[in-house]
Amino acid sequence: MPTTVSAPSIATPPYDSVARMLHWLMACLILAVFLLGLLVDTFPKTWEHGIVETHKVLGVGILLLVAVRFAWRLVHRPPASEHVSPLLDRAAWLGHYGLYALMLAVPVIGLVYTALRGQGIDFGLFSIPPIMERNRELGRTVREVHELAAFALIGLASIHALLALWHHFIRKDTTLLRMLPVKR
Repeated sequence: MPTTVSAPSIATPPYDSVARMLHWLMACLILAVFLLGLLVDTFPKTWEHGIVETHKVLGVGILLLVAVRFAWRLVHRPPASEHVSPLLDRAAWLGHYGLYALMLAVPVIGLVYTALRGQGIDFGLFSIPPIMERNRELGRTVREVHELAAFALIGLASIHALLALWHHFIRKDTTLLRMLPVKR
């Protein structure tokens, strides 16, 4: 018999459908952009331009979604969570804001790197031309910062996912279920 995810108890309401959709869409895009950046050199050299442009366009998409997510969160407060402890509540708060900071910082640093390389962004239907001359030395430094920030984002997101699984399988609470599609 197939199993379905049931709605969390009234004491721990789920996130609204827009918040859940933004969460999972951004998770998928961040993973895709990270993998494109990490694996670009494993593809044929003739694919490099297309992969780099896709990486940049998706990065801009993530940046726009972060703005939408900030706006949504300002207007739609997240539902109250199960009380764990003041220390774990503070750690969760710090982790979430760390994720938001990195989701904003990584694409912004990527855009700075694009500008320092003297490149524009090709969106297919239109392009944004380069905004400055190439600066190789500063560009290398910014690229390293971009890469380190991306690894930090993936690391923090991995911890976030592992902790959601810990809540579900060890604590046996509804923390994970609040962000999954629910059957009403």
